[in-house]
Amino acid sequence: MKVKKVLFLLVVCFYLFGCGSLPEPRIITNKFTINEDYDFIWTAIIETLSDLQLPIQTIEKDSGLIATDWIPFTKEAGKEYADYGKLGLLEHADTLEGKFNIFVKKITETSCEVRVNCTFEQSTRNLEGDFVRRAPCVSTGVLEADIYNSILEKVGR
Repeated sequence: MKVKKVLFLLVVCFYLFGCGSLPEPRIITNKFTINEDYDFIWTAIIETLSDLQLPIQTIEKDSGLIATDWIPFTKEAGKEYADYGKLGLLEHADTLEGKFNIFVKKITETSCEVRVNCTFEQSTRNLEGDFVRRAPCVSTGVLEADIYNSILEKVGR
C-alpha cells in the first residue's frame, strides 16, 4: 500500500512540475516576391528594421543577409508573434526573445525574393521565481507578415 502512495505522489509531482508541452509546428508564409530593384528593396528593409528599432548584428549586402541580435518582446507582443506551447502548472512565462534573419535574393533585374526567418525562445520561472527552462517557440507568422507589409510600404506598394 505504501508503494502505491509513493507512486501516486510521484505521478502528481510529475504532473504539477512537468506537464508543459512544446507548441505544434505551423505552416507560415515567410517568403515573399517583391517586384522592385534589389538596391531599392535593400534600402526598404534597412529602413523597416530601423523603424522597428531592431538591432542589426550582421549586414552583408553582397550575400543579401541581415541578422538581428536577440530582442526581448512584451508579453502582449509575444502572444501575437510566438506560440510557446503549454507551460507546466507551476511555471509562468518570463521573457520571450526573438532574432531574425532576412535574406534578399535577386530573381530578375526588377524582382527579388525576401525571406524572413524568425527564431523565438521563451524563458519560464517557477512560482518562487527561479529559472526553470528556456524553450524554443513556434512563430505565428504575424511578425513576418508585419515586416513584409512594412517593406512594401517603403517601396510604395
